[in-house]
Amino acid sequence: MKRKMIYTLLVIVAVLIGWQGYEFWVAVGRYPRGERLERCKQSRQWKDGEFVNVHETPMLTGDEGFLSQMYKFLFQKIDCLHPVSEVPTVKTSLKDIPRSEDVCVWLGHSTVFIQTGGVRFLFDPVLTNKLPVWWFMRPFKGADAYTVEDIPDVDVLVITHDHWDHLDWKTVTALKDRVGQVACSLGIGEHFEYWGYDPQKIHDLDWQDSITVGDSITLRCLPTRHFSGRLGQHKTLWASYLIDGPRRIFVSGDGGYDERFKKIGTDYPGIDLAIMENGQYDEGWHYIHTLPRELPQAIKDLGAARVLTYHNSKYALANHPWTEPLDSIYEHAKGQPWQLLTPRIGEQIRLNEHQRFEKWW
Repeated sequence: MKRKMIYTLLVIVAVLIGWQGYEFWVAVGRYPRGERLERCKQSRQWKDGEFVNVHETPMLTGDEGFLSQMYKFLFQKIDCLHPVSEVPTVKTSLKDIPRSEDVCVWLGHSTVFIQTGGVRFLFDPVLTNKLPVWWFMRPFKGADAYTVEDIPDVDVLVITHDHWDHLDWKTVTALKDRVGQVACSLGIGEHFEYWGYDPQKIHDLDWQDSITVGDSITLRCLPTRHFSGRLGQHKTLWASYLIDGPRRIFVSGDGGYDERFKKIGTDYPGIDLAIMENGQYDEGWHYIHTLPRELPQAIKDLGAARVLTYHNSKYALANHPWTEPLDSIYEHAKGQPWQLLTPRIGEQIRLNEHQRFEKWW
């Protein structure tokens, strides 16, 4: 009897491991093939079988080797890496916001809901907390207030790149019937097609490509300085975006500082709102993530009127205190011509109004 129980438990464990292994395999997605791969190869950013940045971009810098940096990242003790209490949030009913209202709602980390000109955009939604992502990316308590069920129908689902904290298989498959179109950088459309999306709804965009949405809005795919891959390969492109319509809204995605911010600001003057990466950085990653000391210059280069920073306050994906990026930009914003917006997760930014928010962290 005892042996039978042991065998039964072993079978159950094996089934669970097998199921999670299968889910992880599906969640990885599929890299471009066929016509999509041929289009990738035509990009100016494709070289020697993968996408590259405009400038040489080391993934890690510094005197320490990869193993030493990884050891520090995994085991170094950092004070205040996580909040001591729940992250305060506001639970806005996105489904009840009239289409006539122009709003931006940050849903935590890099997930942003934007409604402008009657068009709904959803950027980089990661709204589940389940295996396999749960293995390596757990949200702060309270920061996961929003789930897939809270999302209304969206006209355009936009993906900046395919890292796990920006593209979640379970989230986007759950949203499939509520998404009008998918806009993503080159190659990422293969993941969506593999996961069951209609290929006719998917727009794979190279830098400087654009699509027209509604009567008066253009979504522009623009450069950034980063990398991609669900398992480390660079077979898909990374991007920033500009919603160019009744107002201009820039979404940075991830990427180290360079002169692209100046060029974007020159090419598209009058940016009303810039949503800027600010968090999950390290000195050794400064080519692929904007550091707090560089962020004010990037904002100045863009010439944005208002700024919301994101990529913070939900996960600990780097070794810095969780409030450090917010504290830094809060101090740098004093006396600047641009206004820093500091909404809680879920708090509405009403784009037609002048608002001030509390220092909530």
